[in-house]
Amino acid sequence: MTSAATVRVLVVDPHPIFRIGLEAVLRSDPQIELVGSCESGPEALQLCASLRPALVIMDVDLPGMHGVEACRAVKRLLPEADVLVLTARDDDDVVFETIRAGASGYVLTDITPENLIRAVHAVRRGHTMIHPGIARRVLNRLSFMARDGNGTGGFGDNLTEREVEILVEIANGSTNKEIARKLFVSESTVKSRLRSIFRKIDARDRAQAAAYAIRKGYTR
Repeated sequence: MTSAATVRVLVVDPHPIFRIGLEAVLRSDPQIELVGSCESGPEALQLCASLRPALVIMDVDLPGMHGVEACRAVKRLLPEADVLVLTARDDDDVVFETIRAGASGYVLTDITPENLIRAVHAVRRGHTMIHPGIARRVLNRLSFMARDGNGTGGFGDNLTEREVEILVEIANGSTNKEIARKLFVSESTVKSRLRSIFRKIDARDRAQAAAYAIRKGYTR
């Protein structure tokens, strides 16, 4: 018989081997009841309607429906349920859009089994769980949005969160090598992002880009 403290969990992941391992981890905790699993967004919605889980653990790369839309649909169907994203994707836009869609947590697949169990219970207690490697980026983006003040909920000129991070570093006088080291990316990635930034903000060089960052209030 299920106890009051038991968390009813549905797993949604398109990779059978990973899904089997995840199910084994969840079954190791007596306070978690695995009510079902599937591999696609449409299947997840069907199972949510019939099984009514308290928590859905899902990837963002799902066949039939992107994880962001799947998260949004789950929250419409089961407003009281939590969605915990477990994925290898840490793209800035995907992270932020999933959280905006209603996800209560976003953790990466490098998480240990013990920490995943902790994340499940923490989310059900009302906490928001975000992988430490991306938490600062999310907070920075929220800060930039708050400064924007126009209610649009995004960056000007279609800049991504990562591009704004690079723009801030440019304004601080960092070299490409220093930016790459700080953001844990390659120099070639920095150069590619810079070309995109210059095109979006119509800047010819780093000096104009730095001036833009200061004018927009992206620097502290």
